[in-house]
Amino acid sequence: MHGKKQILFALVVILLTSLACSLPFGNNAPSPEEISATAEAAVSATLTALAPPVLPPAENPTQEPDTQPIPEADPTPIIKTSPDQLRMVIIDSVNNLSSWQEESGLNLLLNTGDVTKAVLSPDGEWIVYTRSATDGVDISLWAIRFDGSDQKLLVSHADFMAMSVNPEVIDVYEIVTISPNMLDFIPGTHTIAFNTYPRFNAPGLLLNNDMWFINLDTAEKRSFLSQGQAGNFYFSPDGTQMALVTPERIDLLNTDGSNRRIGVLTYPFVYTYSEYTYHANPIWSQDSSYLRVSIPPQDPLGDASAPVNIYHLPIDGSPATLLASLVVAPLENAFLAPDLHHYAFKEQLGEPAENLFSLKFSDLSGGTPIEFTTGSLGFGAWAPDSSHFYFINWNPREIFIGQVGAPGVIALDVSTVMNFSWITSDQFVFIYQSGINYQLRMGTLSTPSIEIANLGSGLSNPIYDFVSP
Repeated sequence: MHGKKQILFALVVILLTSLACSLPFGNNAPSPEEISATAEAAVSATLTALAPPVLPPAENPTQEPDTQPIPEADPTPIIKTSPDQLRMVIIDSVNNLSSWQEESGLNLLLNTGDVTKAVLSPDGEWIVYTRSATDGVDISLWAIRFDGSDQKLLVSHADFMAMSVNPEVIDVYEIVTISPNMLDFIPGTHTIAFNTYPRFNAPGLLLNNDMWFINLDTAEKRSFLSQGQAGNFYFSPDGTQMALVTPERIDLLNTDGSNRRIGVLTYPFVYTYSEYTYHANPIWSQDSSYLRVSIPPQDPLGDASAPVNIYHLPIDGSPATLLASLVVAPLENAFLAPDLHHYAFKEQLGEPAENLFSLKFSDLSGGTPIEFTTGSLGFGAWAPDSSHFYFINWNPREIFIGQVGAPGVIALDVSTVMNFSWITSDQFVFIYQSGINYQLRMGTLSTPSIEIANLGSGLSNPIYDFVSP
């Protein structure tokens, strides 16, 4: 025992001597060149879109991430998958929060004038929303029941600022604030998921690639995936899995934290010609048994013959398979329908300066694409039946509804229209703007739209979220 103590004492002396030799003294102040290099490195961290982020390796599809998700102590209770009637949450033109449902209409919940984002739980019982001070710095996350009761703070500004950030951030003192990026409920639960990003006094978006869960029934808040281990997330309809998306790959992970399948699809870093990075948007099948996704070419303004690729992603961890390749207009993509079989795309007509396109439709059986119309236009979104859709005519700005394989279009009866959404394959809602006045309107394929809520006169564009039976 005496010999062990002597060895331990000697090691301690060596360690303390080494540490003392490494301490900084006045003669070791950084040079002007070192200070300049450090400043340049801090600025470059905010311009992350110019280079892909560093991610966990994808060579081994079965490899687990360095930081494992923290499992829940108790299983999340299953709730109703949908409400009994259409429910909406609305942020009006002066940033107040309201709820709306068919039987009772509009109900003002908060008149604080600082609400910036809101989402509804799958059953329509809970609303989670963000509040932001006028300086855009003091950001917090809240919850309130649909009837206006049980309001509670989920994450304070101080809580956000205490969260770990992307390791690419050189100087945390350059961070102005930390804010939630994506907000979404896990289907079938009252658990809200979100990720975050730091904001700087500089352009660009540097995601923390983290993931947080808050159970509104139990008030449990936990870090599910640490920074650098997550990405943009998309839950399966049955709530058991998620896709995690970064600028170069798609992973799959069970929502209980198990069975991470790294790199089921890897793709080249896509140039966006902006300070923002491209993230793929995979779509789950309705039975949660697979996903499909369309990926644009790496350089959308480079080789005009470079194709968009459409992939099938199985959930067993095996690599994705290529289903189709097609050439589309520059900076465009293919738009998969909900059935994940049909898709829409645009082809350029004439010279780019003419801004003319052909809107075409095809399917993954390999048939010949069919032209629907031409003009200065953009594709909007598919209806749930994968047959109806809306598109935008840019000059003048108008919205039209069409159907694949059917002649003619339906023109909306008002203009200017924004935030158009399909409720069903026949029913839709949108925001109508007239000057600084805004309305929420609802229509069907066979009836004119009607005003269902006056959203006031203000400087902000109203937004909404909804859940339906």
